[in-house]
Amino acid sequence: MAGEKAGIYAIAEVAEPVQALTELADKDYWLDPSKAGSKLHVKIRCLRRLLGQPLRRSELLYDRVLSNLPVIRAPGINYKITLEEWQRVHQLKG
Repeated sequence: MAGEKAGIYAIAEVAEPVQALTELADKDYWLDPSKAGSKLHVKIRCLRRLLGQPLRRSELLYDRVLSNLPVIRAPGINYKITLEEWQRVHQLKG
């Protein structure tokens, strides 16, 4: 989510090694489905949904460990984080 409600809404981990997938479950939702298989992908496993109590961007900005997360600087979907950041997220929402 963007705007005032931006933040962390789920915790996930990499489930399988990076690979070129030929069959994508979400291929029908791509604007250009022909490009869906042209990139490397990684499957993730959702560990916890935080829909009811997300870690909002406004909270992250004031956290010593989480204030530089990519989700604050460049909102998007999935981001690699450091071990320290991972541990802090789990401390708050684990």
